[in-house]
Amino acid sequence: MVTAAIGVVFDYQWALWAGLGLGLALAAALAWATRAPQLSAHQVLAPPVVGVGDASHAAIVVRNEGSGASAPVRAANQVGGREVSVDIPRLAPGEQHRAEVLLPTDRRGHLEVGPLTIDRADPFGLVRATTHRGGTTTLVVHPAVHPMTTLPTGHRRELEGSTTARPQEGGISFHSLRSYEPGDDLRLIHWRSVAKTGSLMVRKNVLTSEPRLMVVLDTWAGSYADDSFEDAASVAASLVSAGAESRYPVTFRTTGGLGGEVAPSGDGRGEVMRILAGVEPSDDDPGLNAVVRFAERVEGVSLGAVTGQPSADRTAGITRVRPRFDMVTVVQVGERFDRPAMRIPGALVINGADTADVLNRWKGRFG
Repeated sequence: MVTAAIGVVFDYQWALWAGLGLGLALAAALAWATRAPQLSAHQVLAPPVVGVGDASHAAIVVRNEGSGASAPVRAANQVGGREVSVDIPRLAPGEQHRAEVLLPTDRRGHLEVGPLTIDRADPFGLVRATTHRGGTTTLVVHPAVHPMTTLPTGHRRELEGSTTARPQEGGISFHSLRSYEPGDDLRLIHWRSVAKTGSLMVRKNVLTSEPRLMVVLDTWAGSYADDSFEDAASVAASLVSAGAESRYPVTFRTTGGLGGEVAPSGDGRGEVMRILAGVEPSDDDPGLNAVVRFAERVEGVSLGAVTGQPSADRTAGITRVRPRFDMVTVVQVGERFDRPAMRIPGALVINGADTADVLNRWKGRFG
C-alpha cells in the first residue's frame, strides 16, 4: 500500500501498479490462509504408560470433512511443551490420513499430548494461520527402574513368600481393633473400647514373621541440586519394584504427603509408579522429618529412605523413628565430591553421585 501511495503522489505508474499488485496478493493470501481447513483429527497413544526411554507412539488420524480437497498441511503435536511435527498430504473429500509419530520419553512426568496444531500458509508464504484440532490426552512416563535386591530386613524370608495382601491374622502381635464377628475368640475382646463405644471390638493380632517394607522419597527441594531428584525418583521406583517382585507388602510415601500401597500380589504397583512419574520437589516440604508423622509402631517393618544431600537438621526425624523399624536404610544421591555418607545413628547409609553409582554401591553391599 505504501508503494501504491508513492506512485500516486509522484505519478510513478510502475509503483502504483506494483503496489496494487502487492495489495491484491496480500488480500488473496489472507483469504487463503484464514479459511480454516475442514479437517478433523484424533490420536491414540500406544502405549499410554511407559518407563523413561521406552517407546511410545501417537497414532494420528486426520480426515477431510469438507466438500472440497484440502491442501497439504503440517500438523504439530505438543508433548509436554515440546513439539513433534507430521506432514498431512492433500486429502480428497472424506479421505483420511493416518500417521504415527514417536513421542519423547527421555524425561519422566505426566505429559499432556495434543491438541494437534495445524499450520496453513498461502502459496506465496506471505501469511500463516494456525488452527487446533482434536483434544488432549496424557502420556505417563515412569522413572527408570533398575534391578536391585530388596531392602534389607534383618529377617530370613519365608520360603513360600507372602501370599496375601494383608498381614496374616492369628499371631500374638497387636495390629489394630476391628468389630466383633460371630465366631471370634472371646478372649480377644477389647473391653476398654467396648466401654467407650458400646460396641464389641476385638484385637486384631497378626503374624509378623513376614517382613514389610516402607519406601520414603524425600521431596524437599533443598536436598537436591542439578538433576539429582531424577536419580532419587529412579532409586525409589527401583526399591518399590524390588519389594513388589519379591512379593513383600510395600508402603510408599513421599515426605510431601503422597503415597500408596503395593500388595504382595502386585496390586497397587501401577498407582505408586504413576505417583513417582508426577512427583516434584518443593521448597515447602518438611523433608525426611515428615517420617515422624506416618511411621507407625508396627512390628516387622523395614524402612528405606531415599534423599539427596540434605542438611543434618532435615534428617533428625529418621533418628527419632529408628526404634519403630526393624531396619533403616538411607540412600543418598547427588554426591559430587566422593564424601562419606552422613551419619545417622542406627541406620545404614549409602551415598552415591547418581543412580548408576548408587546401584554399584548397593550391589557391593547387598549383592
